[in-house]
Amino acid sequence: MKDTIHFVTLFPNCPNYGLVKDVGQIPYVLGKYYENIEAELVSRAIDTDGPNIDKVQGLKIRKIPYLFKNDAITGVYYLLRYSKKIDWLNVYHCGRRSFYWTKLYKLLNPKGKVYLKLDLDFVCCDRYDENLNERCFLKKATQAMDLISIESTATLDRIQKYIDQEVKLISNGYQSLEEEMDLSVPKDNIFITVGRLGTKQKATDILLEAFAKTIDKHNWKLKLIGTIEPEFETIKDKFFNDYPGLRDRVIFLGEIKDRKLLYSEYAKAKVFVLPSRWESFGIAGAEALACGCRIIISEGVAPMKEMTNNRKYGNIIPVDDIDALQNALLNASLYQYSAKEAKEIAEYAQENFSWIKICEKLNVYLKA
Repeated sequence: MKDTIHFVTLFPNCPNYGLVKDVGQIPYVLGKYYENIEAELVSRAIDTDGPNIDKVQGLKIRKIPYLFKNDAITGVYYLLRYSKKIDWLNVYHCGRRSFYWTKLYKLLNPKGKVYLKLDLDFVCCDRYDENLNERCFLKKATQAMDLISIESTATLDRIQKYIDQEVKLISNGYQSLEEEMDLSVPKDNIFITVGRLGTKQKATDILLEAFAKTIDKHNWKLKLIGTIEPEFETIKDKFFNDYPGLRDRVIFLGEIKDRKLLYSEYAKAKVFVLPSRWESFGIAGAEALACGCRIIISEGVAPMKEMTNNRKYGNIIPVDDIDALQNALLNASLYQYSAKEAKEIAEYAQENFSWIKICEKLNVYLKA
């Protein structure tokens, strides 16, 4: 009989939407598919009667008190009580908080191991390149970790030189649906994007302007899904005042929380567009690939090469380059799409970005 591993993800400020991202999906999949792993998510912020709980049925969620309105202290309180019962402690981001939690955990449980998930974008990499103190802290902090992973080859190439031990490449992923998408249905001439629309990060303004410049050369529509930042409403209104004829071609669908409905929108579209100015991963891109979409992605998105399979399934454009995005949209509108390729893209996503496959890889490292 194999020894049971008690795996704990400590993320005090994880909200309910985190359950369908890495913070929730890693312990959920490890606990569901591996008999020798008892996985748990520790948070003070999750509403156990709130959204997405049904997406992680069976995951043990420990809700802890929020002490002094401080997440670092909240984590310390938890570790003081439970460190000796944890075999693998999973923490995120190499900040002071994760480092001090690690030192306390190992003081209380010398045999325990720590898995650090870096979750870095290029902005964070810039900080380490430019700041000697941050580089020194990164090197010191990671010496205390037993397993360190990062989500893309681009960030791995930039950060490995500052860390003594080998950093593992473990991707982020998308939450699979219980039913497979029907990709035999012909896709429509639709560009789609999903995210927090109007934030500086997502560069929605760039997408709208680039699309407007192409409208006379194709009959495609642009669908935008997600919450809209209040300050973006003015930009949106101005856009439709400038281009009143686009009201039936540029469609804001709002936030879609039901993943089956969201994935059905991906499945209708031919191309997913992610023009973000920065992004550590961009889970919506993996979701779109899983639904057979080709992709236009900016160089600000760290896993751009992985998402496009080295440009086989899409195009990579510079950040904030309206002309480049315009050309990419035009080229995409001329591309000959097929159900065969959509299925191939979906299979590529399943092999590289499904949480089941990702956790298979992680489980090997946990047992090493």
